[in-house]
Amino acid sequence: MTLSRRRLLGLGAAAAVLTGCGAPSKAAQAPVTRDEVGLRAVAGRYLTATPENPRHPLYPGAVVLAAVGGRVAAHFAVGDAVRYAADKTELPAAERVAARTDTVYDLASLTKTFTAVLALRLAEQGRLDLDAPAMRYLPSFGAKPGITVRMLFTHTSGLSKDTPLSGATPDERLAYILGQPPVAPPGSGFLYADQNFIALGAIVTGLRGERLDTLVRREIAAPLGMADTGYLPAPALLPRVAATEGGIRGTVHDPSAAALGGVAGHAGIFATAADLALFGRALLDGGGPLLEPSTVEQLRTDANTRFGPGAAHGLGFDIDQSWYMGRLAGRGAFGHTGFTGTSMVLDPHRRALLVLLTNRVHPDATRGSVNPARKAAANVLADA
Repeated sequence: MTLSRRRLLGLGAAAAVLTGCGAPSKAAQAPVTRDEVGLRAVAGRYLTATPENPRHPLYPGAVVLAAVGGRVAAHFAVGDAVRYAADKTELPAAERVAARTDTVYDLASLTKTFTAVLALRLAEQGRLDLDAPAMRYLPSFGAKPGITVRMLFTHTSGLSKDTPLSGATPDERLAYILGQPPVAPPGSGFLYADQNFIALGAIVTGLRGERLDTLVRREIAAPLGMADTGYLPAPALLPRVAATEGGIRGTVHDPSAAALGGVAGHAGIFATAADLALFGRALLDGGGPLLEPSTVEQLRTDANTRFGPGAAHGLGFDIDQSWYMGRLAGRGAFGHTGFTGTSMVLDPHRRALLVLLTNRVHPDATRGSVNPARKAAANVLADA
């Protein structure tokens, strides 16, 4: 474990849970906490059919990491990283791949939080004005003078939630997406849309002159010691990557991100729960070495109060959304979810962090939402 990993998570005696592949040695294991017992019960419950989802399990496998007050309360894996073949039939037990604490998951829309941090770093440097028209930084955006950069962060631009795809190459597809007109007047309401972060990612790339995968690796993953985080997982990492739809491993599940070459502002990053916890811990601790504390305060402050609590959103992060944050919501909790079955919740009031990574889209995306598991896990941590 690097010094940065130990410092950022404040692991103390529980450090062993993040030191290596799979479970730590028996001698190194920290005592099982009450929180872990409760969280294991939640995570294990959804490996089989439940009243909320009576036809099949919510997910084949999951990894949970919870920390409170700077100490790890739980870090464990349940189920399988690979359970089904490409034809969606269940594999024999001997051919399955068990989920481990170091299993790598497709984060899906949790990628948006990384893009937000990269963009806010540019704002801190005076290179990006959040209240300027986005078209100032993005010529291919077209004539959309009413859409500001801040609206992209807060999903109030009016851009469509359905991302269109057209073009023969990733560059042509990106130009087509960015050229789409808004479907609602900018600033008139909250409409969660991938287009916002596709555009924001393109702004970051244009201002920096480098791709997002390079920037995430150098400016976020490397400083925090997130060794298993990034776009386009290397071949050596594939045996640890959880399968998604159709048994795919290591290729981004999101169709728009895939059409853009696997590197986009809204989806495409893969990571372990431990790495994502490092990212979350940095934000809980004031942003260093990623952002200034004042920027983190803006990031986690609701910018959409005029649109009601369901629209509560900071700069790239949900705010106090009980539908997946459970009872952690209500006192300034912030976080994000991903379509593949991932989520991260950060609660400054309790100094709590909860990462739940699943591959609920394996073998396909029709098996229901993992929101019951997200909410139940959050409630366990809130009630501890």
